Amino acid sequence: MGGMDRLIKKLKEGDIILVSEKGLKHSLNRAFGRSRWHHVMLYIGQGRVLEATPRKGCHISKLDLTKECYLGFKALRHAKINDLSRRKIAATAVRIFLGRKFDWRQLIKVFFRRQLAFMGNNGRACRPGYKCNFGSVICSNLVAMTYHLMGHSISDKWAPEYVMPRDYDKAKEFDMVFERRFGK
Repeated sequence: MGGMDRLIKKLKEGDIILVSEKGLKHSLNRAFGRSRWHHVMLYIGQGRVLEATPRKGCHISKLDLTKECYLGFKALRHAKINDLSRRKIAATAVRIFLGRKFDWRQLIKVFFRRQLAFMGNNGRACRPGYKCNFGSVICSNLVAMTYHLMGHSISDKWAPEYVMPRDYDKAKEFDMVFERRFGK
C-alpha cells in the first residue's frame, strides 16, 4: 500500500483521474468510446474524489487505487493554473454537481453525437461564450463542464457536455502526474 499512498500524495485538488476497469460493461464502454479509459474522476483533496456513477449518481468517495478491478489509471494536472485555482475547480465541482443523478440519456446522447461526427456530421463545438447544460451529468462531462466554467477547456472540438474519456488524453495544457497499467 505504501506505493499507492505515495501516488495519492502526488495529487493536488483539481487533478483529473482516468481509470480503466476489468469487466464486460467496462470493456464495452471503452470499445464504444474508442478509449483505453472509461471513467473520469476529479480529485478534491484529502484522498477523495468527486465522481458520477450510474448507481450512486454524483458523489464523493475515497480514492482507492489498489482495487484489483483496475486495468490501469492515470492522473492529469492542468499545467498553467495555480493551487488556488485548482482548489476553486474542486470546490466548484462539489458545489454544482454533488447529489445530482447520473443521466443515462446524456450518456446515450454523447455516444450518438460522437458517432455521427465520426461519420462526417459536424460535432457540437465549444465556442467562446458557450453556456453548459449543467442538468445532465456523466463522469466525463462533470469534469469538463467544471473546467470550462473556470475558463479552461478539455477539448477544442467538443462542448463540455460531449467530452468523453478519450478526450482527456488529447487535452492541451495538461501534464501527466502518474500512470499505471496492469496486466489483463
